[in-house]
Amino acid sequence: MFKDIVHTLFTKFSSALLGFATIVLVSHALGAQGKGEQAIVVYNIYVLLLLFTLVGNSTLVYLYPRNRFKDIMLPSFLWIGVLSLALVMFFIVFNSMAPKYILVCIPVAVLAAISEINQFILLGQQRIKQANRLKMIYPLISFAYIGILFVFNAFDSVWDCMVGISLAYVCSLFYGMYLLKEDYGRLGWLNKGELSGSFRMLFKFGATKQIGSIAQSLNYRLSFYLISFYCGDRLLGVYSNGASLGEAVMLFGTSLALVQYSVLSNRKDEKDSKALSWKMVKINTLFTFCALTVLCLLPSSFYVFLFGEGFEDVVTVIRLLAMGILLLSISSNFTQYFFSRGNFKITACASLIGLTITLLLGFCLIPRYGITGAAITALASYTVSFVIELYYFLKWK
Repeated sequence: MFKDIVHTLFTKFSSALLGFATIVLVSHALGAQGKGEQAIVVYNIYVLLLLFTLVGNSTLVYLYPRNRFKDIMLPSFLWIGVLSLALVMFFIVFNSMAPKYILVCIPVAVLAAISEINQFILLGQQRIKQANRLKMIYPLISFAYIGILFVFNAFDSVWDCMVGISLAYVCSLFYGMYLLKEDYGRLGWLNKGELSGSFRMLFKFGATKQIGSIAQSLNYRLSFYLISFYCGDRLLGVYSNGASLGEAVMLFGTSLALVQYSVLSNRKDEKDSKALSWKMVKINTLFTFCALTVLCLLPSSFYVFLFGEGFEDVVTVIRLLAMGILLLSISSNFTQYFFSRGNFKITACASLIGLTITLLLGFCLIPRYGITGAAITALASYTVSFVIELYYFLKWK
């Protein structure tokens, strides 16, 4: 297990560096205004990804050892195909409601969804190193494409980001299918009864979990839309960079939690599982706290040097978000513990309650206080979600 943790941490760290380097390039090339627009487009893809993986998500790590490959893949593919076609038709008919680049975002999200399903299957097979390599394809290709354009002064629009993202997910999809070629070769078909039963099973587990993921995502990103609407894309560019740095810090904790989930999903000893989870929590807390302290102590001039002119307030965003990021990172260990026990309701409920707080405070604070209001809203939401998960973790027997 230790080797898997080290390999996962190395992969996550490398991915974070590539992602961060991409953010730096986009910030320098497009400025705060363009970075804000890019942040909205990328988040639209992420929301679509969550919808497309409503029945085929990280619950597959838990379900795969207990089911056949085709019982999982066929319903997942069917859901992605039907929903993506429905969304394309909807936005074609109601064109005035279509967000910018949405008809490109949908096929990109389809590629991302299938690639992510492949990764979860590999984790369910405990092929953690291969899953990590698959995860690296996207940031590597995306950064390489944008980097080449940047060097030749050809990177000048959000559309260039879209092309890079699309190319990265195409490569990721084909590599994932190559890693699972034996499973795909035996895919076969399901009769009507089997397909219906498998879909109900995946929806029962996956939808419950994914509703929590969607709620948690909105907790973290709803403020993007509100800042863009009330304050403009320039301030959103600043806030999104601060939030991205926070996400980079959390990669250590989420890496531990991902390995924790993979290992605990194949263990039945409750006492041992809980003891391992507590160890993960302590390590995660120490690392995240130290990393956030360093980021908070860096001067604003450092962030101007890093991202370019117009990003001096990034340090303010990080300082305001720091405590919330710490709690959110720790919560990832509780979340994966519950998932490994087959319980996806606790995290979903905690996230939905957190989202309620985000909605109540966001519309009140962001129009008045801008990014400060967004950070206060995030802290309140993360704190409540953390307390709920901690309570049930301590109570779990």
